[in-house]
Amino acid sequence: MREINFRLVQISDSHISKFGGFYPDSFEKAVSEINSLKPKPNLIVHCGDLTDYGILLDYEYALEKLEELKPDIEIASGNHDQRNYGNSLFREMIGPLDRVVSLDQATLFILNSPTPDRDEGRLGRRRQQFLEHGLSKVPDDKLKIVVFHHHLVPVPFSGREANVLEDAGDVLHLVLRNRVDFVLMGHRHVGRALKINDTILVNVGTLSSIRTRGRFGHSFNIIDVYSDGSVRITEKNLTLNREFLVLETKRQTG
Repeated sequence: MREINFRLVQISDSHISKFGGFYPDSFEKAVSEINSLKPKPNLIVHCGDLTDYGILLDYEYALEKLEELKPDIEIASGNHDQRNYGNSLFREMIGPLDRVVSLDQATLFILNSPTPDRDEGRLGRRRQQFLEHGLSKVPDDKLKIVVFHHHLVPVPFSGREANVLEDAGDVLHLVLRNRVDFVLMGHRHVGRALKINDTILVNVGTLSSIRTRGRFGHSFNIIDVYSDGSVRITEKNLTLNREFLVLETKRQTG
């Protein structure tokens, strides 16, 4: 019988604030569901827009809300987090904008794709070099996971296409060439998973923003990697109280 070797919960676009676009009921429901998952996730990854305005009161409230989650969490910075000089608060209260997280089963590269006070995103040559150098050091038996806020390829049903990474082509070539296992993203408030060669690109919907798309509602993803190398990505839709299979595939090794 196959067993889950690694479980990751992917959330994004919580937009936590006392002043605007935050829907707390959805956040509380997500907390309850994530905390009750069995087996327990190895990690929660938040793909950015933790806050709505990037102001101090947002960050303080967000950290208070995050304490409700039991699994460890790593957070990428989103464009909303860097409004109003919020990038300085992110560094102070969350951590470096670019960092490497090493677990027993995986190495995560959490990268800063926003530019302060702009909706557009880019990684740039320095981060690409940082990523390529880091990926070359990851052992073959570890998962390689790249996390940033902006989407790498267009996401259906998410509105006018304007905010894909400016250097998306170069970044896509880099992750495919280095056989990255997962690229985790948010930003568009719509979930999607797409496998290209050996790499799975995973967007996740909004966890708790009032700005949902159509009837997609609020959601988070569960990414399971099994002992036989198979991968299963499930969307937990909080609005519809349903679970959807997003993608099931086999991880390429060797």
